Amino acid sequence: MQKKSRNLGCLFILGAFLLLFIWLGIKGWRTYKATQSLLAQQTQIETMMADGISNIDPDTAEALVMDVRRDVKIIKDETAIFMPLTPYLGWLPEVGSLVVAAPHLIEMADGGTEAAAYAIRGLKPALILMQSADTSTESRLPDMLQIIADAQPDITQANGAMERVIAARQELGDVSDLPWRIRTLFEKADPILELGGSSFDLLNALPHLMGSDGVRQYLILAQNEDELRATGGFISGVGLLTVENGKIVDLTFDDAYNVDDWRNKPYDFPPQPLYDYMGLELFLFRDANYWPDFPTSAQKTMDLYSYGLDHPPLDGVIAIDQQFVKMLVEAVGPIDIAGTDVSLNAGNIISSFQQAWALQEGQETAAWFVNRKAFLGIFGAAIQDKLFNDLSNIDPVLLIEKMTEAADGSHLQIYMRDPQVAAVLDDLGWNGRLHNDAGQDVLFAVDTNVGYNKSNFSVERKTQYTVDLASQQANLTLTYFHQGIATDKACTQIQNYRADEVIDYLNFANECYYNFLRVYAPANSQLLSSTTHSAPAEWFVNKTAQQSAAQTIVEQPDLTTFTNFMVLPLSDSLTTNFVYQLPSTISQLQADGTQQYRLVIYNQAGSKPENVTVTVKLPAGSSLVTAVPTPTSITDNQLSFDLSLTEDLVVEVDYR
Repeated sequence: MQKKSRNLGCLFILGAFLLLFIWLGIKGWRTYKATQSLLAQQTQIETMMADGISNIDPDTAEALVMDVRRDVKIIKDETAIFMPLTPYLGWLPEVGSLVVAAPHLIEMADGGTEAAAYAIRGLKPALILMQSADTSTESRLPDMLQIIADAQPDITQANGAMERVIAARQELGDVSDLPWRIRTLFEKADPILELGGSSFDLLNALPHLMGSDGVRQYLILAQNEDELRATGGFISGVGLLTVENGKIVDLTFDDAYNVDDWRNKPYDFPPQPLYDYMGLELFLFRDANYWPDFPTSAQKTMDLYSYGLDHPPLDGVIAIDQQFVKMLVEAVGPIDIAGTDVSLNAGNIISSFQQAWALQEGQETAAWFVNRKAFLGIFGAAIQDKLFNDLSNIDPVLLIEKMTEAADGSHLQIYMRDPQVAAVLDDLGWNGRLHNDAGQDVLFAVDTNVGYNKSNFSVERKTQYTVDLASQQANLTLTYFHQGIATDKACTQIQNYRADEVIDYLNFANECYYNFLRVYAPANSQLLSSTTHSAPAEWFVNKTAQQSAAQTIVEQPDLTTFTNFMVLPLSDSLTTNFVYQLPSTISQLQADGTQQYRLVIYNQAGSKPENVTVTVKLPAGSSLVTAVPTPTSITDNQLSFDLSLTEDLVVEVDYR
C-alpha cells in the first residue's frame, strides 16, 4: 500500500512538472512569437518612416501600431510572473544586464505603445488631412486645429501613458551594458523622451495659440548673435505675427529702430550699465532684452512695443537668431525669393543675410541706413509661402527635430502671457527662464556687447571652473580670444556710417569687443577677489576712462550676480577671474548616506559652442560613488570634466 502511495505521489509530482513545463512552453512560445513579430514590425516601421510621414498610409500606420501594441501586451502578460525574480539574475552570463533591466524595458514598451495607440486614434484624421491634395495648406489649418481640439481626450490619455515611459526610463538609468540593438533604440528614443509629456500638453494648447478662440498677436524678435546681448543678440528686427482660427492673418517685419517714438514721448532711464558703458540715456525697444531671464525681457519688449506704436497688448514673444533660421532652412529645404533667381539654403543663408545688410553698389548711405534690414520682410514672406504652398514636400519629423534642437540650444525662445501655456513652455525649457533650485551650484556667464558693433562674429570664449567642496570656494576663469585682423586703428566704440567708406558686414565684425559681463552664482555667494580691467577714455563714446573690478548686484531673487567690464582689442586675448565663496548648501545629504554635488551650467542664448572645463575637488578622506557625465580624468580626490557647452548642462557627483 505504501509503495502504491509512493508511486501515486511520484506520478503526481511528475504530472505537476509536466504541466509546469507545458505551461512554461506555452508562455515561452507565445513570448517568442510576439518577440519575432515585434522584430518584423520594427523593420516595417523603419521602411515606412524612410519615405517620410507625408507618404505614410494612415490605415497601414494605425494597423501597425495596434499590432505592436498587441504583441507588447502579450509579452508583458506572459512574463509578468517572472518579473519579481529579475533583480536577482544579474549573474547570468551575457544576458544578466538585460534580464535585470527587463521590468523597466517592458514598462517602457507598454506605456509607449499605449501612448502611440491613443495618439494614432486621435490624430489619424490630421494625417489624412495633411496628405490631402484638394486644398491648400492655409485652408487646411482651421480643420487641423479642430481635429486636435476633438482629439484632446486621446491626447490626454497618451500623455498619461508617456509619463509611465519617462518614469521607467529614469528608473532604468544607464543603458551602456545592454545589447547593441537596444542601445540603438535608446539613442533614437531618448531625445524624444526629453520632451516628455509636455509635448502633448503643448499639442493640446496649439488651438488656443493659433487663435481658435480669437485673434492672437505675437512679437517676433530677430536677434543678431554677432552683437551678443543677454537673451541672444541685439534686436535687429521685429515682426508682428497675427493669427486667427489657425490662419496667419498678417506677418510683417520692420527695423527695430522704428518702434520707438522718443521724439514725442518720455522714456525711462536705461539700466545703469547701458548708461555707464554705452552713454545711453533712454531705455528703447532695441535694448529691451537686457535681462538674461527671457520672460522678463520678453515682457519689457511687449510693453515698449505697445508704448511706442500705441498698439494693444500682445499675447507673446518668439525670439530667433541666425542659427535658428539656418536650422529652419535645413528642415524645410531651399527658399526661393520671389522675383529673383536667389535660392537660400542652409549653406548660404547666413552669408546672404550679411551681404543683404551691406551697402549695395550705387546705393546712397542714407537710403541704405533706412532699408538695410528690408531683407527680413522678404525672407519672412518667402518662408511663409514655402510653409503654405509646399508643405507636402516638407518632412514634419525633421522639422520638429530641428525646431526642438533650436529650442534646446536657445536659438528659439518662446514666452506666452497665458499662464497654462507658459507652464508648458517652462516644463519644456523653451521659455529661457533663469532660475536656480535650492541645494545646488549654478554657473551662468552672460556677455553683453556694448560696443555698437558685430565683434562677437570674431570672438570666442573658454571657461574653466573649479569648485573645492571642502572649503566651498569657486574659482572661475573666462578667457576671450579675438580672431579678427589686427589694424593700426585704435579701439573706437561707435563706427560712423560714411559715404566714403565701404559699409560691409565683416568690417563691423572686425572691431574691438566691448563686453559687460555678468556671472550668476547661487544666492548668498560672496565675492572674494576678481580681475581689474582698464581702458582709456578715448576708446569710449562718453570719453570716460574705465577702471573696472567686479561688483556684486542683486538682479534675480534666487541668484547672486557678479559684474565686470572689459575691452578686448583686435587679434588679442583677455582673461578675467572671479573667486567666490559658495553657500554651504551646494552639497546635499542623500537618503542612502551619500553627499551629492550638483552643478547646472546655463548656455547663453546666441553664444557659440564653448569649451568648458569643470574641476571638482572632493573633501579629504572622501571617496567617489558616481559621477555624471563620466569624468575626463580622476586624480586622487579631484575630478575633471571637459565639456562642450551648446545647451544647458548638468554635472552630478555623489561621494561619501
